[in-house]
Amino acid sequence: MLFLGNLFYSWQATRLTEKYGHKYTAQPYGLNTAGGFPFIFGIIYAVYFSYTPVCPADGSGCDPLEEENNRVELAWRVCVAANFITGIINIVLGFFGPTMMRVFPVAAMLVPLAGIGFTWLALNQIAPNFATPAIGLLPVFLIFTQYYGRGRFHICNGFYLPEALPIVVFGVIAGWAYGTNTTVTDPVSPGIWAGGAFIEGFSDIGSYIGVVLPFSIAASFVDMMCLVSAQKAGDPFPIGETMVADGIGTLIGAMLGSPFGTVVYVGHPVHKRVGAKTGYSLMNGCIYLVLCLSGVFPVILSLIPVIAIGPIIFIFGLMICEECTLHIAQRHHSAIFFGLFFGVCDYIYTQFGPANTNNGPNAMSKGSALSCMLWVAIIVYTIDRKWVHAGVFCMVAAIFAAIGLIHQNQAFDNFTTGFQDVNNTSPFQFMIGYITMAALCAFMKFLQVVNPKKLQPDEEGYENDHGYLPEISEKGVDNLFETWWDPIKGDLDKDTTVKTAKERFQDDDDV
Repeated sequence: MLFLGNLFYSWQATRLTEKYGHKYTAQPYGLNTAGGFPFIFGIIYAVYFSYTPVCPADGSGCDPLEEENNRVELAWRVCVAANFITGIINIVLGFFGPTMMRVFPVAAMLVPLAGIGFTWLALNQIAPNFATPAIGLLPVFLIFTQYYGRGRFHICNGFYLPEALPIVVFGVIAGWAYGTNTTVTDPVSPGIWAGGAFIEGFSDIGSYIGVVLPFSIAASFVDMMCLVSAQKAGDPFPIGETMVADGIGTLIGAMLGSPFGTVVYVGHPVHKRVGAKTGYSLMNGCIYLVLCLSGVFPVILSLIPVIAIGPIIFIFGLMICEECTLHIAQRHHSAIFFGLFFGVCDYIYTQFGPANTNNGPNAMSKGSALSCMLWVAIIVYTIDRKWVHAGVFCMVAAIFAAIGLIHQNQAFDNFTTGFQDVNNTSPFQFMIGYITMAALCAFMKFLQVVNPKKLQPDEEGYENDHGYLPEISEKGVDNLFETWWDPIKGDLDKDTTVKTAKERFQDDDDV
């Protein structure tokens, strides 16, 4: 699927470039990075450690090897079935994507990606470098000299070494010389596997559906967030087409036994910034095809030390955070930093698993992408004094919390457990909290209507007018779909072969 998906997105970018006269960068296609980590730690781990072995009735005891195999296979089957569900959700959201773009503010789509970039793609990737500082710090520093300081090494006749090459070369030499790498892994048996694991997984998924559903929904929403990230970088793609294509790719991958979705992933703005166009995606697909079918992936990973790979991924996470601040109105920057709290809590509890789980940070870590998206939307609309919008998102959060899609280990479980305990984080407690927020929004809207500001800031007596301020409306802050195709309208204006932009857009499924 990686080859076919990259082929499709290379073709999509080429088609849009010819259609609109705008130089597109193809969307990067691969494993669902944002959904992969939650699937590993939220689904596979949960199923693996909850497995109860059935020992022979004769009292001879369980075979440890057989028990371990059963644990692994159960966790894999459930995750493959979860991936299949994610594909279906992706396809369904593809038909509602444009509508959702009309109601979600831009920040709500970008900040959750920044949280993933800040933790999993940035902090998590350079942690090994600081664990081996003698050889690990220089590759991190090279990121800033090459990408930000523009200190690329000139070879001859205007040819410069690619930014990542010095990092990889130093990392490989230093890793082997220092002793962090000592052996080369044998290649695995190549081939393609296809079976019924995704069907078998549905017979096992029943008791785990509460764990699976929040992660599947979050993984699908991240796909939409990547589209917003690409649009803000200057490349608007058809929303429905992309999400349906990703859903189909994920379904096929699940049928072939993949526990992780194959989708457009975080990083389009970085590829565009470094000059990638439409062909790089096709090249990626060909490389994936050769490496996967030849079975040499483990060999390459054992040859290149983690201190060389980590900083390359780190730059993607860093630039995603940077893009977030560039495309979100300055008055909403407090929402960015608040939204990052959810990603940080998710990282801490996923990576290190603190013992105390009945607390606020643990609750913030559960369903972190969805929680972040909802809270950022609430904060943005609060800052803009759009109290009806903010109240609606508070009520959506209350429903999600009651179901257990956010703040809980699993959905549809323990709704009122400990609801009389003041230090409890049950779904009931969170639901009450969000409902009170919605009630405050309704009260603020009432005050805004019955006692509004009557004077403008430039009018005399404004400081003595103690009415409530009106809403702030700014194009491009919310109702993103209204301005979805704006980045390419300048290119259309240069093309005199078409009368209006509408004639170009009318064939796209999102207009």
